[in-house]
Amino acid sequence: MPTREEFSLKDIYKEYFKIGTAVERKTEKFANNEIGNPDKEKLITEQFSSMTFANELKPMYNMGFASERAKEDYLPLEINKIGREMLDWAKANNMPVRGHVLVWHSQCPDEAFCKGYKPIRIPTDPEKLKENPILKRFEKLDPVCFVDRDTMLARLKTYIYEVMDYMYKEGFGRTIYAWDVVNEAIEPMDKRETGLRNSYWLQVIGEDFIYYAFKYANEALDEVIPKYASLYNVDPSDEGGLKELRPLLFYNDYGEFAPDRKKAIIDMFTAEANGHGSIMSEKLITGIGMQSHISDNIDLEQYKEALYEYGSFGLPVHITELDVKCTCMNKNREYYQAVFYKKYFELLIKAKEDGIKLESVTLWGLTDDNSWIRGADPLPFNAELQSKKAFDAMVYAVKGGELGEPEKIELNLEDRFFDFEDAANGEKPDLEKLGFKPLGFCRMELSDKEAHSGKNSVFSPFRAGDWCGVMFDISDFIGQTIEVSAWVKSPAKEVFIKTDNGEKTLASINCPGGNWTEIKSVVSIPSNLHSIVLYFGTIEESRETMSPLYIDEVSIKLRGIVESFEEETNIASIRGAGHLPFLSVTDKESVDGRSHSLSVVRQEKDATVKFNISPYIGKKVSVSLYIKTLDKVAKIGLEGSPSKEVAAVSVKDGWNLIEGVIDIPADLTTAEVYVETDGNAPMYIDDIFVKMI
Repeated sequence: MPTREEFSLKDIYKEYFKIGTAVERKTEKFANNEIGNPDKEKLITEQFSSMTFANELKPMYNMGFASERAKEDYLPLEINKIGREMLDWAKANNMPVRGHVLVWHSQCPDEAFCKGYKPIRIPTDPEKLKENPILKRFEKLDPVCFVDRDTMLARLKTYIYEVMDYMYKEGFGRTIYAWDVVNEAIEPMDKRETGLRNSYWLQVIGEDFIYYAFKYANEALDEVIPKYASLYNVDPSDEGGLKELRPLLFYNDYGEFAPDRKKAIIDMFTAEANGHGSIMSEKLITGIGMQSHISDNIDLEQYKEALYEYGSFGLPVHITELDVKCTCMNKNREYYQAVFYKKYFELLIKAKEDGIKLESVTLWGLTDDNSWIRGADPLPFNAELQSKKAFDAMVYAVKGGELGEPEKIELNLEDRFFDFEDAANGEKPDLEKLGFKPLGFCRMELSDKEAHSGKNSVFSPFRAGDWCGVMFDISDFIGQTIEVSAWVKSPAKEVFIKTDNGEKTLASINCPGGNWTEIKSVVSIPSNLHSIVLYFGTIEESRETMSPLYIDEVSIKLRGIVESFEEETNIASIRGAGHLPFLSVTDKESVDGRSHSLSVVRQEKDATVKFNISPYIGKKVSVSLYIKTLDKVAKIGLEGSPSKEVAAVSVKDGWNLIEGVIDIPADLTTAEVYVETDGNAPMYIDDIFVKMI
């Protein structure tokens, strides 16, 4: 396997794009950070060709609203000490820096939007605050304290100018190669026609705050670069030299490959307002940032489509905040993540070869233990600074090489039921040992204040949004159909059960009067996944609210393999000895006359079909399916050497049910049910049902 001692990511990707990492300064409070730790600094300089400061250049830590130089229409820069130390380190180590970030709704001081820089907040209802004190942190500004549009534009202009002036005056003109000028201005859930986030920037300035941020950044660079050019041995009249000192100016966002967000981002690029052009038409934006906080089970085709669409503008595209969350919970966790990393970087290399101006890929973090999504292990290096399989995958994407096969996992297909009650000896249940974990920014605990029955339940007092919740791994049931039920209690608008593959909602209910209510669903889990979780969460009346959620009596019951050929993938594969069939899903035939079935077209009798039922190795199962064909006899059996027939029927006109019982040997590596007939006529197969007995 490749190792960090043998390969350097910055070197093997040099002909394609920069490989960067996001880091922070080590402090007494944050001793696990990178800069200031010699071993981590060595890993940075050894493996990476650029860096992003994860926090130190954000507005929260640099807007000088409390400075003596601050005026109502002048918001100065007050560079924070740690930010300066990191700039010095980057310059000393010849490490290009991505400036992150000038304008952002988050980690921006509320004071920046207020008259006299003095916030007035809308108080939380005292009763709600008593029940959930954390809501105090989410109190919103009262618009009565907002400055007017012109004042806010003046503050925006002066802050951006001071940032640019400081960087060039202090000798960092060649250190910062790009700026994220505006970050995360899109939020479709805010239900604005433009898709823009209802941030304070928008509320105070209006929808063209993005335009002015880019305009002021360009104007500041136009002024300060010639002003300090001589510090960099550049003649102020040398246009080529001045251009070489100019950083790229980016719009940066997350979820950027989802169709609704992508459309809103692209519409924003070309939006015109208040008598001025757009950031594209006036050539104010010079780069597009795809954050790429992703999981190892996302649809890469959808991601590719977005990458190429952004690339079609002809501007540089940077992957700015890449991390790949592990979704697998078993010992193949790193393997499946690595498989995704390899496919992902192969996609990026192909995009570069296809002419997309992909110039930089930055990983959001250095090691798993200090990632912002701790527990998801999203990076190529672990806590011991050793390379993982994801590192191997990045090397193989360029150099060639295979990751091998996953380890065999013993599946547990037994039904599950959790009532969260104390053990007989009074010991409290450990939720994580039971398999329940928080997903995203979610608090989860055992509660004895509420229960549908008995004494205890799972309690979630806080979730940062409807993408966060209480999750439970159901990967053992991949390829199966299961019944899921639970009792839930919440004053929220709705309580839901979702899955994490495409965020499919299985069931959604309200709890009348905030009382205990049963939520249930039947779900067929696609067979092409390597992992899947259920998660419980809420949809709120407003995004400023987060209701408590109780969960009790969670039940998961196995129905079996139910294959009706309604999904993009299915359990069918070709079977033949020299002659092979043609398989396709069709809507021309089905048992119910309204859906789909599998069409099997063949020229020879031995060109047939088989279905994977490997989860049931070592089990006794009943198998049934429907078949329609012009042949006279249809049979099913267990594939093998030799194959074993288990049932046969004389075929009549229309659909015919065939069923049998199979005792699957425990020593098999794969188990497959075959279907064959006494001739070579086409056949249709539908509604396969396999169940343990």
